[in-house]
Amino acid sequence: MGEAILLIYIAATMAIGIKAKATTLEKFILGDRLGTRAMVATIASTFYGASAILGGVSLTYQMGVGAIWFMVPFYLGSAAVVLLLRKIAGSERYTLPDFLGEFYGKKFAIASSILLATLCLIPEEIIAGGKILSAFTSMPVEVTMGIMAFVLVVPVAIGGMKADVMTDIVQFILMLFMLGVMVPFILSLRLDLISDIPREYSNPFSCISGQEIAVFFISLFFLPITSAPLYQRFFASESEACSRKSVLYSIAIWIAIDSIIVLCGFAALRMFPGLEDPDMSLIMLGTALPAVGRGIFFVGLLATIMSTVNSFLQSGASSLAYDALRHLRPAVSEGQLLALSRLSVIVLGLLSLVLALWFQMIVPALLFTLSMWTAGMLVPTLAVLIERKLNKGTALYSLLGGALSSLAWRIFQPFDIDALFVGLGASLLMAVISEVLHTRSQH
Repeated sequence: MGEAILLIYIAATMAIGIKAKATTLEKFILGDRLGTRAMVATIASTFYGASAILGGVSLTYQMGVGAIWFMVPFYLGSAAVVLLLRKIAGSERYTLPDFLGEFYGKKFAIASSILLATLCLIPEEIIAGGKILSAFTSMPVEVTMGIMAFVLVVPVAIGGMKADVMTDIVQFILMLFMLGVMVPFILSLRLDLISDIPREYSNPFSCISGQEIAVFFISLFFLPITSAPLYQRFFASESEACSRKSVLYSIAIWIAIDSIIVLCGFAALRMFPGLEDPDMSLIMLGTALPAVGRGIFFVGLLATIMSTVNSFLQSGASSLAYDALRHLRPAVSEGQLLALSRLSVIVLGLLSLVLALWFQMIVPALLFTLSMWTAGMLVPTLAVLIERKLNKGTALYSLLGGALSSLAWRIFQPFDIDALFVGLGASLLMAVISEVLHTRSQH
């Protein structure tokens, strides 16, 4: 059954990619103008893929209500974006590096585009997809990860942003169906979700350290503020009012989804205590559904993965072509840039598969790429949004100092301090030193 559903799903996603095939670079990057309904579907589904849903259930399984530190900061950061929308929505730009390059110049656009490619690697989604397919089919997880990489990459490489939005709308509906199936199933089991669950699971501070809370809070609060896929949707939106309403509606949807995620985490802990791999907790619940429910659950989980992957791959690949290669090779034609955008999707997908086979766990893979991006981009982006623009050299040094120090610390880890804090500290320090030197040179 799992293999048959997978084949149907692959055929459907390929058909959407072909139908939405982008013929120009602008269409590949921005697609069509987006109204409120399309914006809500694509924003809500982009940020709530496998890393959010499977990762959220996994964290609830491991730390109970402490999982709120994986959820609440993202709502607050999204609300903060609403307050900053006027600066973003008024820009006639294509990508986040293009938007920031207007203030900081070509070199910054190129560097931020290359850094964006690291954020848009999607190992966590391939890991999740591989584990889902392995649970619902007879194939080993390494093989299913490879299949997921293929399924995720091809529609985006063909269709670009339009295919992304079209699939997001369908996948948003499928995701809601999947979560809707879980609620009555859990309630029908008549489980006492409170008894036999460790008492510390009801305390949001018991099963998580202060440093872990800070990492989640900073990473997820600032994720919407520095999110390239979100900016692309704002640039394609019909109006600032449309963007504002879409984000607010999405926050309400995310809160409802997270309520179900926490419920599923406690149900999995009650039904399947002692799982060796907590990432499997939601998948184990799904395998316990009746036959029809299992089919809906399987397709819905595949949809949650596709919705995020489409957006991030498309954003990273189009930015590499538009913001990096266009500046490095001005003589390259638009047709060649479009071809390079498609090639970049494939390259990012293959790199993501390599990282997926290395990490094997969802949340660590997510934090690996997110910490580098946040450390490099936060200071320059905030400076623009609050109209405290840095000089061009300062912005570039801040980006490079934050990203490279975060990466080096993540690799060598000399002390038990998270790489995010090291990267942010280095980024801020580079900005301060560069601004001081720039000011002195002017006197």
